[in-house]
Amino acid sequence: MLVDIVTTTPSSIVIAIVVSLVLAGVLKGIIGVGLPQIALPLVSMFVDLRVAVMLLSMPLVLSNLPQALEGGGTTQCLRRLSPVLIGMLPGTLVGVAMLVIVNASVAKLLTGCVILIVGSLSLFTPEFALPSKAHTPIGFLSGFSGGVLGALAAMPGPCVYTFLLAKGLRGKSFTKEASTFLVVSAGLLAMRRTCSRHGDVRDLAISASAVVPVAIGMVIGQRLRDVVPALIFRRLVLIAVLVSGAELIRKAIFS
Repeated sequence: MLVDIVTTTPSSIVIAIVVSLVLAGVLKGIIGVGLPQIALPLVSMFVDLRVAVMLLSMPLVLSNLPQALEGGGTTQCLRRLSPVLIGMLPGTLVGVAMLVIVNASVAKLLTGCVILIVGSLSLFTPEFALPSKAHTPIGFLSGFSGGVLGALAAMPGPCVYTFLLAKGLRGKSFTKEASTFLVVSAGLLAMRRTCSRHGDVRDLAISASAVVPVAIGMVIGQRLRDVVPALIFRRLVLIAVLVSGAELIRKAIFS
């Protein structure tokens, strides 16, 4: 799929996609998470949603790997995430099946709605605490939802982010568990698509090359983070998410 796009897409569109990936990397460098929420709406303005999802599969893995390994304790982190990861497996299979079957306009509509919901929750939802006895079942459900959204819209994180915040995680502990989940889920999705008839090793290589503009953007974003208040950037990012989600819905309805 990606091979066909690279060989037939005008150079101006390729440049626009690269710029979109750099911008998404800048925003991830500033706030630490949120790459697919920014990159997916921007990239899907220029190519089909399915192509955008496949293109982002490797950047999702490699951009989160340093944060997942930071500070050690990765084995313990995986153990704490086990309910989420177990739920993610069937969720990914369901999402991949939906991505193949669902019409592109419907997929855009669903993705746009998810982006709006995620952005709204991030802006307006008050903090809440989840009882410890509910961690396992809610973790499984959040992982299943993350698997579906990861396959359908390259956005595995929103439901899991909410679960981790509800457990009381903040700062580095939140970033580590969230990044570990994203590495595992995006890696599983990349392998699943590569082994299917809808993708091959060449697609995986093209997706891996998309890490370069994302990494450049992340370096820029990390430098900006040191001189500009993070709260201001966070609000700007959430506004951009809401606008992008609304644009996807508009395209789905009027295309």
